[in-house]
Amino acid sequence: MVSEIQAFIESQLSSGSFSIVSFFFLALGGLLAGLLPCVYPLYPITAGILKSRVSKHKWSHPLVYYIGLASMYAVFGLIAGLSGGAFNSFLRYPETQVVLSILLFILGLSVAEFLYFPFFSGDLRNSANVSYANTFFLGVGAGLLSSPCVGPVVVSILVQLITYQTEGIRILPILFTALKMFVFGLGLGIPFLLIGVFGFALPKSGKWMKSVQWVLSLLILYFSYTYLEKAFALWGLDSGLSAKVFLIWTLALTFLYLQKKEGLPCERMKLSLLQLGAYTSLLVLVLLLQSAIFKFQPSQGESGAGLNTIPAEIHGNLEWHRSKEEVYRIAKETGKPIFIDFYADWCTNCKEFQKLTLSHKDWNETFKNKTVLWKVYDTDPIFEEFANNPNYPELKIGLPFFLILNTEGKMVYKSNDYLDTKGMIGAISKF
Repeated sequence: MVSEIQAFIESQLSSGSFSIVSFFFLALGGLLAGLLPCVYPLYPITAGILKSRVSKHKWSHPLVYYIGLASMYAVFGLIAGLSGGAFNSFLRYPETQVVLSILLFILGLSVAEFLYFPFFSGDLRNSANVSYANTFFLGVGAGLLSSPCVGPVVVSILVQLITYQTEGIRILPILFTALKMFVFGLGLGIPFLLIGVFGFALPKSGKWMKSVQWVLSLLILYFSYTYLEKAFALWGLDSGLSAKVFLIWTLALTFLYLQKKEGLPCERMKLSLLQLGAYTSLLVLVLLLQSAIFKFQPSQGESGAGLNTIPAEIHGNLEWHRSKEEVYRIAKETGKPIFIDFYADWCTNCKEFQKLTLSHKDWNETFKNKTVLWKVYDTDPIFEEFANNPNYPELKIGLPFFLILNTEGKMVYKSNDYLDTKGMIGAISKF
C-alpha cells in the first residue's frame, strides 16, 4: 500500500513544475518517509532534547527544531546539485552507519545525564535561557540523521535535477530542487513537531521523570546498536559479531567509568569515552594493518584463473547471473525478460530486497520462472556503462535501482523502489 502511494506521488512529481498540488505531494512524501522504522530512533532523541526547552509559548522551540530539520533537506538539495547526488550514496556507507551509531550512543548517555553538553542541554536550571539557535541546529542534526532513510520521492526530485544538468551546473534548477527538498523536509518533520508540542503536556515534577529519562536513554542506546548492526551487515560480517562488539564496548566503558573515583559523573564519563576511543582506534589500526598484509600476500595457483568468467551467484532458489554475454544469450534462447538488480555492499535496501526475493512468495515465483536475473555490482565495469546512460540518471544518485529489459536490451521498467511488487511483477508478466 505504501509503495503504491509512493509511486503515485512520484508520478505527480515527474514534471519540473511546482504548484500547490505538487507542494502537497512533496509534503505527503516527506510524511511517509517520517513514518518509516529507520526514523524511529530520532523520536526519543527529540523528546529528550525538547523536554527541558520550555518558553512562554509551547510551540516556539518545537517549531524552531522543525524548521531546522527541514532546512537540512534544503541543504541536501544544494549539495546534490553541486555533487550530482553523490552525497546520498555517501550516507549509506557502513562507515557512515558507524558514525551515526557512535553519535546515538553519546546522545543516549547525555539523556541519562552521564554526559553534559551545553549545546545540547542548555541551562537546565533555567530552561528559558536555552538558545533558539541551539534548538535550530539540533533540528539540522535530526535532518542529517534521518537522511539515510530518504526514499523514492527524494530520488525523483534529484533525477529532475540531473536532467537539468546535462549541459553543466545551472543555478536556477539547483535552487528549485533545494526548495522542493525543503518542502519534503517540512513533511518529514511533522511527527517531530507534534512530539515537541504535545509530547510534554504531563507534569514535570516527581521522581518518575528520572525513570522516563532512563527509558529514553536505553531506547536510544538500542537504536545505536541497530546502526552498528547495519554497518556490520554492509561489511558482510555476522550480525552476532556486532552484538558482541557492542556488548564488549559497553562493558569496557562501564569498567573504565567505575575505576575513576574522583570528579563529577559527566567528567568521569567523558574521560572514560576518550580512553575507550583511544583503545578502540588502536585495535582497529592493528586489524587494518593485519588485513593489508594478508591482502598483498601472493596467492599461488590462482593468479591467472577465472579472470574472464564471473560465476553466477546462488541465493536460495534463485540464480543471479554476473556476465552480460551469458544473460543476453539465455534471454534470447528462452524469450524471457532480463531483470537487473544494481547492487552494492553498502546499500541497506539492496540487502533488504535480496531477502524479500526469497521470502515474498509472488516475487520468488516470478523471478525463478519468468525472468533472467542479472546482478550488477557498483564495482563492475558494466555499472559505469549504465550510469553514463542518460536513460538511467537514478544511478548517479544512489542505490537500489532495478531495471527490466526485453531480449533486445530495450528498457520496459525501471525503479528505485525495492518494495514495488506490483510494478515489477506487472512488467515481467507482460512477456
